[in-house]
Formats: sequence, structure tokens, C-alpha cells
Amino acid sequence: MLSTTRLQQLIDTKQVFPIRFGGSLWLLDSRAALYWPEQDCLLLADLHFEKGSYLSQYASPVPRYDSRATLRSIAALLACYQPNRVLCLGDSFHDVHAFDRFLAEDVAQLKTLVLSVKEWIWLEGNHDPQVPEALDGLRAESYPLHTQQGSVIHCRHIPQDNDGLQIVGHFHPKARFASGKRRFRGKSLVVTDKLMLMPALGQYTGGLNIEDEVLTALAPKSQRQCYVLCEQRVIALPGGN
Repeated sequence: MLSTTRLQQLIDTKQVFPIRFGGSLWLLDSRAALYWPEQDCLLLADLHFEKGSYLSQYASPVPRYDSRATLRSIAALLACYQPNRVLCLGDSFHDVHAFDRFLAEDVAQLKTLVLSVKEWIWLEGNHDPQVPEALDGLRAESYPLHTQQGSVIHCRHIPQDNDGLQIVGHFHPKARFASGKRRFRGKSLVVTDKLMLMPALGQYTGGLNIEDEVLTALAPKSQRQCYVLCEQRVIALPGGN
């Protein structure tokens, strides 16, 4: 579990931003992760392992080492928070054959990371309806988180209508904004009273701008708060933006 001293350092440097959802305190990390101190749980979304090797099959010139970079990010987050539970919100693998394309050393590191946590939960995504059997951890379509206030937060890959509090992935929200003469852009977390849309952690993940009509339908501007992750900081946009 993250120490109080270390947490204060992260907040002071804006690497972490405290937010409230479902009556609980959450910590949004600028590395595209969400930590829940109440249950010592780290949430990750849309890792998209082996997207690079998938694209290379179609003559795309991108390097194939995206999985290794994503694994380094996860390792750093685990070292920082030392969570009791890790919850992956789907699309951890870019396609059903992604694990077969992993380099041997990356497989070894992924297995080590999973085993380093007491409880690792893989949620199904539209890209990875089946998590490889070679990996440890619980598999589920959705997973409920129970708050101390008695609320239930449903974690899944794609939101369902009228299902109370939900934390989801899938959309890879992104945002851009200006401050004076400077222009900023980065991954984004979008939250309303009922819904939290997670940023994608994977290296080659595209995404939807927060102004896209798909996202404004899910999280209307008048009801949402958006956070942008850029330059190793979390920046809260003004309400309605």
C-alpha cells in the first residue's frame, strides 16, 4: 500500500490527483492508472498488448516493442502502489492471438508481475474475450467493488445502460486544451456522478476526443469532469469542458 508520505509527494507534484466517485476517494495517476486506497486496488484499462506485432502483419512501420514498454509502466505502478489487488478492465490483449506473439522475456515478466500481486483480475474486452490460460488470475465479464458507504460500483469494459455506478474502459478518451500560448494534449479520464471512463494505458492506443458525440452522450458536458494526463501531471479541466 502507498505510504502517506509518498502519496503527498505525488499530489504535490501533480503526478496524482485525488477525485471522488461513488462516495469514495480515488487517486488518478498521470501514468493512466487509477488507485483506490479504500481497498488497496489498482485499476488499469486497455493495455492492448502486442498491438505493434499485430499492425506489423499489415506492413505498418511501427516498432513491435509496445508490450515491453507497457510492462515497464505496469511494473513502475506496482512498485509505487504495492496494491493488494489489480483489476484490468478489458482489452488487455489486442487480439485473440496476441499472447502467441509475445517475446519469451516479456511473457516471463508479465507472469512475474501477475504473481507479485495477491489478487489479479482480468475482465473480458471486445478484443480479448478469452485471457490466455497460461496466465494466473481471476477471469470475469464484470467485477463489483463494494464501498464502505454501501455502494456497489460495477467494473466492466463497456458500460451498460441504467446499471448504477460504473467504471469502464473501451473508449480511450483523449483531450487537448490551451493555456496561454501553450497547447496541451493527452489521455483523459472522464467522470460523472454515475460513470467513470478510464484512460487507456497501452502504448499504441488511439482514442476518442472528449468532445466526440459518443462520449458527450455518455457523459454530457454539464455533468462531467475531465482530467488530462500530460507531462507527467494530471490537469483538471474547468467544469463543462
